[in-house]
Amino acid sequence: MRDRLRNDSSFKAIAPILKPIGLTLVDVRRDELSSSVRYTITITNEDHTAGIDECSKAHRLLQTRLTLLENDRDIDMEVSTPGIQRNIRDVYEFEVFTSRRCRIYESDENGWIVGIIESADEHQVTLAQAEREDNKEKIGTHQIPYSRIQKAKLTYAWEDIS
Repeated sequence: MRDRLRNDSSFKAIAPILKPIGLTLVDVRRDELSSSVRYTITITNEDHTAGIDECSKAHRLLQTRLTLLENDRDIDMEVSTPGIQRNIRDVYEFEVFTSRRCRIYESDENGWIVGIIESADEHQVTLAQAEREDNKEKIGTHQIPYSRIQKAKLTYAWEDIS
């Protein structure tokens, strides 16, 4: 699992702009096109209920700022929310999605571990209520170093939906 997003120049430029309006930058991708720049931005809010209104607000706020940052080049921007089954691409996202359910394919276990993200630091993620997905064996609290994570994604269970 990689840890690069927080050092990305686009992330550093966009995250502080969204914070005052209660939004958290989950991911940003910047692609150079022939005469323009494409940004794909994923946002959420504190209780992970961001929707179309928050995406519109972020788009309006960022459009002008990014145009200035890109020296008046055309900006093509897509702002969206992470969805309920997002693939986790960076260790930073474990911090963003603390208290959310996820599935992690752990190399030492040769299988999926499902649990609720309890905490994340610079070395590992801790899952609460963890269980092995294949045989439903309860593990309880389970710590997984990032070096052993091959894949991870958000997931949900009906009992999580309120």
